[in-house]
Amino acid sequence: MSATSTTRLTKDERRREIIEAAQREFAVSGLNGTPVEAIAKRVGVSQPYLFQLFGTKKDLFIAAVRRSFERTVAVFRTAAAEAGPDADTQAVLISMGVAYARLLDDDRTLLRMQLQAYAACDDDEVRDAVREEFLRLVRFVQSASGAPDEAVRPWLAEGMLMNVAAAMDLGKLDEDWARMCTGSFLVEHFKEFHKLLGVGKGGGA
Repeated sequence: MSATSTTRLTKDERRREIIEAAQREFAVSGLNGTPVEAIAKRVGVSQPYLFQLFGTKKDLFIAAVRRSFERTVAVFRTAAAEAGPDADTQAVLISMGVAYARLLDDDRTLLRMQLQAYAACDDDEVRDAVREEFLRLVRFVQSASGAPDEAVRPWLAEGMLMNVAAAMDLGKLDEDWARMCTGSFLVEHFKEFHKLLGVGKGGGA
């Protein structure tokens, strides 16, 4: 990035740029294994300036975690809207599930950032932030779909299975057990999955 383009960034734009760079670094090495120097170097700022904006490395990690959850919820929001105003519970859950499977295929940094967030939950502040963001995600899924708890819980569980499958890159294995665990399998079989849950129109079980 040139000096000219750097001077054009507002403080908020610079914060967003740093968070995006932090996500890429934290996704690989986690909270404890990522040097602040690597983040500063990636975005082209000094370490003192980075600390001026975020305070501590942990504060920056939490900001990166929150941004990752925000992106996931944004994908769910778009998918729920695309299902249409007359979509029933099953249709909304299917739309969001398909969108999430595609997101994991498209953005491995977001996947790894999410896994690093869970791994860092031994830290009280990180754990509180992850809980807050996961609660926001759960509440959105409940609100957007109208699904009862007994349907939301296995839907979330399938999402976690997608995470694990994507982390192991099971989509590249041409084996039945691997395909069963991948998002592509779930995309193809979401309707059957929700029929088993008994999810019908209006969110009734």
